[in-house]
Amino acid sequence: MDLRQLRYFLSVVEHGSFTRAAAATGRTQQALSKGIQALEQQLGARLFERGSREARLTDVGRLLMEHAQPAHDAVRRFEDRLQELQTGAEGQVRIGTGPSTAGSLVAPAVLTLRRHWPKIGIHVSGGILPELLPNLLARELDAVVTLHTFGDGDPDPRIRSEVLMHDEYRVLASVRHPLARQRDISAAQLLEQAWIFGRRLGAVEGAFRQRFHEAGLEPPLNTMESGSPEFMRAMIRDGGYLTLLPSRLAQAELLAGQWVKLDAPGFSWQRPVMVYTRDGEPQSAPLARFLQALRNAAELARAREVG
Repeated sequence: MDLRQLRYFLSVVEHGSFTRAAAATGRTQQALSKGIQALEQQLGARLFERGSREARLTDVGRLLMEHAQPAHDAVRRFEDRLQELQTGAEGQVRIGTGPSTAGSLVAPAVLTLRRHWPKIGIHVSGGILPELLPNLLARELDAVVTLHTFGDGDPDPRIRSEVLMHDEYRVLASVRHPLARQRDISAAQLLEQAWIFGRRLGAVEGAFRQRFHEAGLEPPLNTMESGSPEFMRAMIRDGGYLTLLPSRLAQAELLAGQWVKLDAPGFSWQRPVMVYTRDGEPQSAPLARFLQALRNAAELARAREVG
């Protein structure tokens, strides 16, 4: 069985269509289809149902999938280890991180890791939880470190999660904002302000809106949303906007005295900072070292908060 054909097969399963799989593998759809057909000829059975827009597995296809993925993973680990032996490297770790954990936890952990194991390759991708977890399951990432903002539903059994610490969502404003020095700010006062939010606050957004309903008010309607941290900073600095962010994401502005946490009772929420890895498979040595460095960084951050 040709390994390249096996990879074509797994790519079609992962992406759900021959067209998307061809784009992901950098091959033409014709070349990928020929590879799948050759694999089917070797096995004497069809792997995908014909006549469907989506690539649906046959019974033989599902049977192959059960054995092909572990075999493919074993080959990839061998290839990685072979490259390490040939180049003198010490492996690699592919990390996905949210904006609030990139500088406060991931960067200190990576710095510690590289001091002790300077030849470990580090690849860091930014994003938010709903974007990063699919990449973890697709084996494009080895670990995801981010603030958990999307409720407490049933966890995915394929993912192992660990709480590192907690962060607090607070209402933040420029130090020049009229509410910056006020105490016991009410929901009605907050309702009168201009707001800008980051993307997909999840359960925190629902809790924020609920606070206004509990006060007999409708939540702010004329709000802005932005995925650009620089744009948000400009609107808060120059436009007098309020925002709702994890404290660690605004740590630099708070320490510099540019922003303040508003004294608004009831408008703060604790959320766990999590690290996610794939469950049910052995961890590589570089990943295990990174996770330990991450735990140490979280412990140090907690100690600083207490101090």
